[in-house]
Amino acid sequence: MPVKSVTQLSQLQNEFREAGKKLVVIDFYADWCGPCRMIAPILEQMSNEYKDAVFIKVNVDHSREIAGSYRVSAMPTFVFVSETKEVDRMQGAQESGLRMRITYWINKIGPTSKPNLKAATPDEKQWLSFFVQYTDQVKQYEDEINQVLAKSACPLDTITAKATIDGKLSHYELARGLLKWFHGDFFTWYGTHKCHKCGAETPANTNSNGIPTNEEYADGAGRVEVSRCPPCNVEVRFPRYTNVQKLLETRKGRCGEWANAFALFCRAANLDTRLVIDRADHVWVEIYADELNRWVHCDPCENVIDTPLMYERGWNKKLDYVVGIARDHVNDVTWRYTFDRQATTKRRTKCRPEAFWNFLEKLNLRLSKDLPADRKKYLEKRFHRELIEFIWPRNNLRNGSEAENHGRISGDRKWREDRGETSTSTKMAEEGTVIQPTKTEIEGKVFELTYNCATDTYFRPTSSDTSANGWKSFVQSYKNLFRKEENDWKKAYIARTEGSPKGEIVWKVDFSEAKPSAVNISLGDLFSQNGGKIFGTVCCGDQCVLVGDDGKVELTEGLESADYLEIRLEFSGGSGDNAWQQAQLFRTDLDNADADLRIHVQFA
Repeated sequence: MPVKSVTQLSQLQNEFREAGKKLVVIDFYADWCGPCRMIAPILEQMSNEYKDAVFIKVNVDHSREIAGSYRVSAMPTFVFVSETKEVDRMQGAQESGLRMRITYWINKIGPTSKPNLKAATPDEKQWLSFFVQYTDQVKQYEDEINQVLAKSACPLDTITAKATIDGKLSHYELARGLLKWFHGDFFTWYGTHKCHKCGAETPANTNSNGIPTNEEYADGAGRVEVSRCPPCNVEVRFPRYTNVQKLLETRKGRCGEWANAFALFCRAANLDTRLVIDRADHVWVEIYADELNRWVHCDPCENVIDTPLMYERGWNKKLDYVVGIARDHVNDVTWRYTFDRQATTKRRTKCRPEAFWNFLEKLNLRLSKDLPADRKKYLEKRFHRELIEFIWPRNNLRNGSEAENHGRISGDRKWREDRGETSTSTKMAEEGTVIQPTKTEIEGKVFELTYNCATDTYFRPTSSDTSANGWKSFVQSYKNLFRKEENDWKKAYIARTEGSPKGEIVWKVDFSEAKPSAVNISLGDLFSQNGGKIFGTVCCGDQCVLVGDDGKVELTEGLESADYLEIRLEFSGGSGDNAWQQAQLFRTDLDNADADLRIHVQFA
């Protein structure tokens, strides 16, 4: 069914009545909004895929009555309606996030057409059963004896003391300390098979899959790798143990054993822990850091923390399904570990989205059936926060993290090359400045940055009166721009380089350490003539707004989840040889002493 265009509020109410109990998805868009144009054909495709939903689009410039009634201020905004009542909304043109929301609410409301839409096929059931085995494996971490054994093997008191800052325990620092100890002092990597008699590597052509002995099977070895040393006529066995008590004894293995044993230590340290299963053949751990209000990626094999894009960017892994499994819940965490959402979505062909979500929902019900009400409520709240986090791929970036662009280090080089997990390049393109609020600014709950084009100087009064020369100093990125001084007209401004059809400038402020409560931006008059244009957008949290002709933007709502502020200005248009000069930013007199740019942020 095609996406319906609605212009009148009465028309929208009629569509609600016709939809009955079906989910209604309303796309509030504008013709001038680039992300809106990008998502439009995808929305048409979704309208044919999701039979239990009705899709409607509303042009905010032509239907102000509808936009006003839903208080829409940023585009695109998707409003989800069930039986005439709004149940959810989402801002931004993220296909994966939109699909997750639609699938979630269709499952929540229940099917209205085909009752077996969510039922897995036999092939899907067989594929999904792979994840079920790990729900039993993570139960080991809750065993009191296992935790006591783990604590006796680990200098937990020392690590905890180092992770306690100003009398408060940091879960992030605790996990980092555990990683460093576990990787450096406790566990070892098992690579090629070596003869325990002569110490030589066994020939690869002698490798085979053997049958576990009764003793190996009792210790959780469902399979065993076998090789032979011809000179010694000795059989070399490598049982793939899953029993954590046995792993505390052997202290060796590959990624599965590393993650399994490390997860036990995390639970022994009272960290909420997930075992993370990547169907592209890797296993790692996530812990929940209360001080960050989010899950944190931990890879014990690599001794790497909080670098989720390492696998996609550094290892070149083609991720498709990544599932986090904890003692009382599971979740599809694929979107934390991928930036290229479109390519990832195309690879997810093993199971229909409806069947996959239904499987996870039922598994969650099974794992949480005996939980107290307050824990269930807490998990639901945390789940929704995580869902919002997944919407924006940029949330996964960790600027400055060397590991994000580094190939795998665990295992010998040939093994890594055979798996295609070495980096394709030694250096990635560097990004520009991301403005970081200082401790003084965070404690004072205010950040301010100004720029004077006449003197070409930035001033930061909220950070010990810091100043910097040059318009590029605090810019995150720019393209085809330069600062122009006209000595005859006594003017200064920023414009496109001559002959460039387009130019762009971006400022970015990081909010990972402190969340804003109000943002005020002044860009001065955006000077243009003869068809020249400066198109400006401001993105903060899950919303983007258009910069008006007066160059001012004020944001006071929906900022609690903001991780950054991005100001983007695009230069274009004009006519003739001087087209580059017909869109100017910060045009000012050379003797002007006032700020042309002002970014003012109040922190919560």
